[in-house]
Amino acid sequence: MTLKLKALAACLAFATGSATLAETSWTGYTYLASDALPGSSNLIALAQEFSERSEGDVTLTVNLAGSLGIKAADITQSVGTGIIDIAADGFFLGSVEEGGILRLPMLFASLEEFNAGLEVVTPALEEAFAEQGVVLLAQYLYPLQVGWGTFDMASLDDMKGRKMRVSSPEQGAFVEAFGGAPITIGGAEVPTALQTGVVDGVFTASVGGGRLWKDQLTSTYRLGPNFFNSAIIVNKVAFDALTEADQALLRELAQKYAGLATEQNMANEASVTSDLKAGGIAVHEVSDGDIDKAQKAMAPFWDQWATGRNTRTQRALADVRAELGR
Repeated sequence: MTLKLKALAACLAFATGSATLAETSWTGYTYLASDALPGSSNLIALAQEFSERSEGDVTLTVNLAGSLGIKAADITQSVGTGIIDIAADGFFLGSVEEGGILRLPMLFASLEEFNAGLEVVTPALEEAFAEQGVVLLAQYLYPLQVGWGTFDMASLDDMKGRKMRVSSPEQGAFVEAFGGAPITIGGAEVPTALQTGVVDGVFTASVGGGRLWKDQLTSTYRLGPNFFNSAIIVNKVAFDALTEADQALLRELAQKYAGLATEQNMANEASVTSDLKAGGIAVHEVSDGDIDKAQKAMAPFWDQWATGRNTRTQRALADVRAELGR
């Protein structure tokens, strides 16, 4: 926006007593409760840079989990309906079923395989988000979501009879396969749930909930069912109201900061795990045979999961399995 147009808008706003026409205030939100985590710190940095480089067109403020009374599972709907304008959302599977492909337990054996699957599934995610009134701008990743407990978790069998916090129904199927009880709650609720025994354990990365909830956890078993992707999404009406230059800028910054969040998460996983071990958390490496045991247990679930899904989801899953040879 040129200086002349900004000055004219300011004069009009002053004359009418209305809010300035030159500036739009956006509300941002993240499911993360701490600004120390790469996912939230990079979203905040995105907001600051976008506010500056849009030259006053948009002022974007990011709010942490729990501050707006929005549950993690409701973020996509809140963005789509305009309650919030932009968000980082890791719990969108209830609104976008295609995302469940990327959470299927034991489908991806490595980060390289996950990235290949992500590339295949992303076009379907973009279409599904669009149907919710949302634009998918970028995605960032966490390392493997491994098991953590308030008890000594040293094998798959240790989940039996335990209440495990999960981030998706797909992760819940993994827990049930080994005799546990899956419970879905938002990240802001986890510390209290661990303290009070509402849940006995969680699945997360060291750089995510591991360091965030370290005071409530006593052990980690380094086998996990899935990686975890978070979407940076924006309300479509708000996005369409931006100038083309600001739209391009927002996409550019979302990709930039999502990439940084991914890099930081992956680079820090080993060192954070080591720090947590030094702090007293028991770190158990994967037992011989447990990976093969878990893959064999979950393979039938991949077919079961696809039953009754929409055509787009079934097609995307088939494409992913073809890509992986599974």
